[in-house]
Amino acid sequence: MPQTDRLALPLIAAGQAQKDVTHNEALFRLEQLVALAVVSRSTVAPPAAPLPGDCHIVPAAGAAAWGSAAGNLMIWQGNGWQAVAPVAGQIALVRDEAIMLVHDGGWQAGWPVAGLRIGGRSLLQAAPASIAPPTGGSSVDAEARTALSALIAALQAQGLLA
Repeated sequence: MPQTDRLALPLIAAGQAQKDVTHNEALFRLEQLVALAVVSRSTVAPPAAPLPGDCHIVPAAGAAAWGSAAGNLMIWQGNGWQAVAPVAGQIALVRDEAIMLVHDGGWQAGWPVAGLRIGGRSLLQAAPASIAPPTGGSSVDAEARTALSALIAALQAQGLLA
C-alpha cells in the first residue's frame, strides 16, 4: 500500500475499492502521532486493561514483553497493540512524568534549542546569571530595594537568573 514518506500514513491508490478504510486508517494514525501524549515510557509489560488510544514508549527492559524494539511507540487499537517507529523530530508528552521528549535517533529529555531569536535578537543563549539583592550603601531606599528584590525573584522564577 502506498504511504507518506514521514509518518507512513496510508494513501488512497488510484481505482482503490473501499477508500474509506484507507482514509479512516490515516485519520487514526494522525490522531495517534500528532500532539503525541504517551501514558508512560517505563511500563515494562503491556497493561491488562488499556484505554482506547493509550500509547506507551517501549522501555529497554520491556522490549521482550511488548514484542517490539525499545523506543518504539505501542498504541492500543481496541483489540491489540500496534507498534509504530517514531520519526526524527517527533515530540511526546510523557504523562506519568509530566515531561516532554524529542525523538532524534532516541527519545531525549529537554529541548534541543540553543537560545531563542525574536525579531532578529538572540535571547536566552547565556547561562542564567546570579545577581544578589541590594544591601548596604549610604542611602537606603526601601521602595527601590523592594522593587529590585521582586524583579530578581521574578527573573529567577523564569530561569533567567540563577
